Amino acid sequence: AVVSTQSTGGTDVFYGHDNRYESTERLHIKVSTKACSFGKGVVEKTQTVTPVATDGRLIYDVDKSPLCDYLISFIYKLKDLPGAILMNNVLENFTILQHVTDVDTGETLLCVACMFEVSETNESQYSIYRLVGH
Repeated sequence: AVVSTQSTGGTDVFYGHDNRYESTERLHIKVSTKACSFGKGVVEKTQTVTPVATDGRLIYDVDKSPLCDYLISFIYKLKDLPGAILMNNVLENFTILQHVTDVDTGETLLCVACMFEVSETNESQYSIYRLVGH
């Protein structure tokens, strides 16, 4: 995470995320994004996404989806901490889980976990893990 930005949260600031999924078949998908702290879900956002056909592929875009007030507040509190070490201690217990499901069948299509680390430079540092079942 890059925390060196100097924004104070005015109306010119947008906190959000983009996601893109592709498929060769038309699906009715649900994207559930959950913020977890100490392994427990604290806030969850669920969106259904309709595909757009492009060059023989179906594109599912979640474009400029705004973050909730809880996550925006979390970002500001994190930025107020004195130093990257303390920020990273907090982020060790914070994860974003994203679960993509076929609405019609209930089948899990994709599940990812995103973990973040504060960077001493202006480069983002994060890890994304694809979770697979047995």
